[in-house]
Amino acid sequence: MKFIARVRELMARATNDFGTALLIYSRRLGGDALGGYDPILRNAYDCQPKGTCVFGAADKYLLVPKNRYKAVLLPNQKKNTDLGVGWITEDNTAEGYDGLWGDETNLDAYRKEAGNVRQLLTQEIVNQIEAHVQNGSEVVDIGCGVGDLLAEIRRRKPDVVVCGLDFSAKAVEVAAARFPDGKFVQHIIDETLPYTAHSFDVVLCTDVLEHLDRPQTVAAELVRICRPGGVVVVVVPDGHVDQFLGHYWFWNEESLRAMLAEWNPVVMRLPKTREILACINVKISVPTS
Repeated sequence: MKFIARVRELMARATNDFGTALLIYSRRLGGDALGGYDPILRNAYDCQPKGTCVFGAADKYLLVPKNRYKAVLLPNQKKNTDLGVGWITEDNTAEGYDGLWGDETNLDAYRKEAGNVRQLLTQEIVNQIEAHVQNGSEVVDIGCGVGDLLAEIRRRKPDVVVCGLDFSAKAVEVAAARFPDGKFVQHIIDETLPYTAHSFDVVLCTDVLEHLDRPQTVAAELVRICRPGGVVVVVVPDGHVDQFLGHYWFWNEESLRAMLAEWNPVVMRLPKTREILACINVKISVPTS
């Protein structure tokens, strides 16, 4: 009897593993049926409040609608880098990002992941916005990390004034050391930004809005701090293939354009990294007579 029970257990586990793998594969194909859901494996979740926003056989896996959950560690779990070093930040805490930006080994591994795709991303972004950046422009990066995007801009435009903001103290510390003439501040990006209106010629916000509870409110802040005639640049991952548990929002080109519609963005997909870039040209007010 024990043997039969063991066989049944192994068969159930194999069926579950196959089913979960099929779900994940279906998502990667971008199928509409599962495109808005994430499969969460058994023993990797708890639901609060119980019985809400959950579909599927809860003893095996969950199908959870995107933007309806936040990832937290259960008491018996520890952070790991099985899916990449960036996953130590999936809880969206400053402490998690301190462990990335303030640890040289983690930071080096992060930059090298997927064939240096993050370096490619910074290059693709600057390729698209370089015409908007003049020598002497004041550029701020909201969610600057250690300043890799600012470094690529300054490599091409040496006389730009660089500023940055991040909620990670380690990120701000490293960026400030990297750019002694820059201005970097630590600030939790929630609803408001600590700058006066019309402070910058170029406002950057890359791979940040998808982490936030109120992205549209922060988008309005990005526009507020940009000078008339300047440009706001927002970059987000492709929500159809994004599987990072630290993200709350999953946009495609159409839904990002809708979220930013108030400011008439020009939205495009970057050619190699496939991330989505929105460019907002901040209008110059014309006084009425």
